[in-house]
Amino acid sequence: MAKGNCEFNGSGRDYLALFIIHLFLLSMVTLGIYSPWAWVRLFKLRASHTIINGKEVVFNGTGLKLFGVCLLNGLFIIITLGIYFPWAICRIAKWKARYTLVDGKQSDFVGTGGRLFVFYLVHLIILPMLTLGVYYFYGIYRYYAWKEEHMKYGGKRTSFGSGFWGLMKIFLASALVWLLLPIAAQFLSLPSIDVAALIILILLAPWFICMFFRWQIKGLTVGDEEDVQHFPPVKTGFLLVAVIILIELLSFAAAGMFIKDRYKLNMSDITNFTQFLEMKAKDLKIPESIESIPESIKMPLKKPSQTIAPESGKKSLPKETLAPKLVRKRSSKKPATKKPHVSALPSPDEKPVLKTKDYGIEIRELDELIRQDRQNAELYYSRGCLYERKGDLNKARKDFTKSIDINNRVSDAYYNRGLVFVKTKKYALAIKDFDKAIELDSQSVDAYCNRGNANYQLGKSNLAIRDYNEGLKINPDDADLYYNRGVVNLSKGMRKEAKADFKKADMLGHKLASEMISGQ
Repeated sequence: MAKGNCEFNGSGRDYLALFIIHLFLLSMVTLGIYSPWAWVRLFKLRASHTIINGKEVVFNGTGLKLFGVCLLNGLFIIITLGIYFPWAICRIAKWKARYTLVDGKQSDFVGTGGRLFVFYLVHLIILPMLTLGVYYFYGIYRYYAWKEEHMKYGGKRTSFGSGFWGLMKIFLASALVWLLLPIAAQFLSLPSIDVAALIILILLAPWFICMFFRWQIKGLTVGDEEDVQHFPPVKTGFLLVAVIILIELLSFAAAGMFIKDRYKLNMSDITNFTQFLEMKAKDLKIPESIESIPESIKMPLKKPSQTIAPESGKKSLPKETLAPKLVRKRSSKKPATKKPHVSALPSPDEKPVLKTKDYGIEIRELDELIRQDRQNAELYYSRGCLYERKGDLNKARKDFTKSIDINNRVSDAYYNRGLVFVKTKKYALAIKDFDKAIELDSQSVDAYCNRGNANYQLGKSNLAIRDYNEGLKINPDDADLYYNRGVVNLSKGMRKEAKADFKKADMLGHKLASEMISGQ
């Protein structure tokens, strides 16, 4: 370590009582209010162990004055959202220097908040970011060097020559002790390891602070005499910073090449990226909240909104999934077409009986009508409903999409396309369509119900419950909503809430609710 003309002769033993009583106990008991008085004691004790250019040092500041300085500058820091911090540091340093006397002469601090702000920005923010934090420790060193180079002990020129590695040794030693504290406390069989580690750290802190004072003061050269040889200003070697950045970039490049070679995947063996994702998904475990639902739980499917006659009864979830997939019956708000000769497309108030199972006749009639009028959104929508009933989900999706492209202000089209996405397990896309359906029809209980189940399929139980709650605000007597909410609550381990929901669903006539009540 470079040696100046100053000395520090204190030891940890001299500071032990100060740390335990004043800096720790009294400061903690007074919630920090006593801290300025404790720090003034530390400044006075440090001055008594310091010799500057062969002359004695005295500190005669008071805790009350330091309290006022800290309080005022702290308020400015809060008001400016932290921007004033460099100016506050300089003001406190100037106050401390004013009460530091060397051979009876007052010291001074000539640093300014503006310069410290720029210094802080460059050395403690920008360069650490560019070097991924490596430069930060050197930035701390530069900060202490900057403060000492702007001091004038006894009003005389001051330079700083303590090296960076001297400070790093103190950092590393304190870090090593911090890591070993829990091990030492456990080895000593102390009842509370955390408390014991804290006590040991407080006991060792005086020795570390003395190591820091010695490093700091022995690197000072003070004096205006001709025979006093000052250290050159501490500077940052930006070439070194560039080398650090280059090394980091090369390291990341090497790591990237290693990962690429180690986990290289031959994509030619996979027909498309979707298949690759599905293959990887098989290795994932089902979330515990869904996996814990008994196989016997089935949530009712609800019918899609359409203009054709609905089939009777309600479907149940397939056995391969336990999460809800809702489809609710409701009629379209508009007739599918104004062409009277299309028997499969009655008005919403009519309930015709379909003559076929594959809907071939109805679809062919719609094909002919679409050829005559290719900008009729209702025709595409109605044909989409028939394709969905037939089980041709791909064609149903295309027709609903075409209907939306022609007229994007119809809630039913988004709603039914959302159901197609649910059936094809594209739940994120389904949620987007249900969002739009709700935007166009805020009273759509069905859309809330289906969106809740799609959210549940994605593991978003809280969002699912929120959707069920919104649906119940619109229709408090919907049995399916209570039943579905009960299943989600059960998956979350909320058995009391689940049972209450199942009871309410049972009262409203839900067929599966009674089974769930008995199972609780």
